[in-house]
Amino acid sequence: MLISCASNDGNEVAKDPYSKVKAENQEGSIKVNGDMIQVNRDVIDKYIQRHKWEMQETETGLYYMIYSQTNDIEVKSGDVVEFSFKTSLLNGEVLYDSDATGNRKMKIDMNQEESGLNEGLKLMKKGEKAYFILPPHLAFGVAGDSYKIPPYSVLVYDIEIVDIKTPESDFPVDGEVVL
Repeated sequence: MLISCASNDGNEVAKDPYSKVKAENQEGSIKVNGDMIQVNRDVIDKYIQRHKWEMQETETGLYYMIYSQTNDIEVKSGDVVEFSFKTSLLNGEVLYDSDATGNRKMKIDMNQEESGLNEGLKLMKKGEKAYFILPPHLAFGVAGDSYKIPPYSVLVYDIEIVDIKTPESDFPVDGEVVL
């Protein structure tokens, strides 16, 4: 509940004290988050330099390099993309690998997991290979994955798109719906 009242001179309105505390906390959080993003950026830049990769950065902070290109079909929103992958930390520790777990499938723009992976896949075509570096805000963030990925982890993905199924390919030509 917000309460306001006129001051003695009638020119000022008292504010909810909670609003002031909330604003101060938000300013502090914004500064801390900005500092963490800059630290991650510095660490990622050093990693890229060490590997002599020529990566591009998207507006969201995803770093990517398509190192094997094709002229095949492009990934689009709604497609189901099958890909082989290796996920590792910047120190080289491999966390997940499709050789051990099998290929992964992801429906583009319909997945609630790593937003950076979804974004990166949309930059690719069938058969292409790429490296992605996902800062924590585009990967598993504060919590990690509660299994192998630690909190606040920068992740490196080595990806190859194996197959792309379009929404149209899920339905036969004669219009019969397959469930």
